[in-house]
Amino acid sequence: MKNIKLDKGWKYLLYFDFILPALLYVLAFVLNAPKLSILFHSYGMYVINPIPNFQTLTGIVGLLFHLGILGYTLYKRNFKDFAVSLAITAAIAAYFLFEINYIIIRPLNFA
Repeated sequence: MKNIKLDKGWKYLLYFDFILPALLYVLAFVLNAPKLSILFHSYGMYVINPIPNFQTLTGIVGLLFHLGILGYTLYKRNFKDFAVSLAITAAIAAYFLFEINYIIIRPLNFA
């Protein structure tokens, strides 16, 4: 565990956009816990969603987070890291744009 370093932007995006939500999803599904289901859904809508909707206040934090990571990789002039981070951001944007998140949450218990 000591050799794992979060020194690249894509590593942050991978952790916050894929690994942490996957752990929340698995826990919510296995434990059949409504609070974890709500936490998973809220985390996705408010924290990692890079498509802002100012009426519902969703996606603002995600947009700032992704733009910050992309800007930092450009500032460091690490273009490979920028390309991978941009691909991850595009994949997450497509995930929310095509509303795949609503298909994934169907088996979760919210009541």
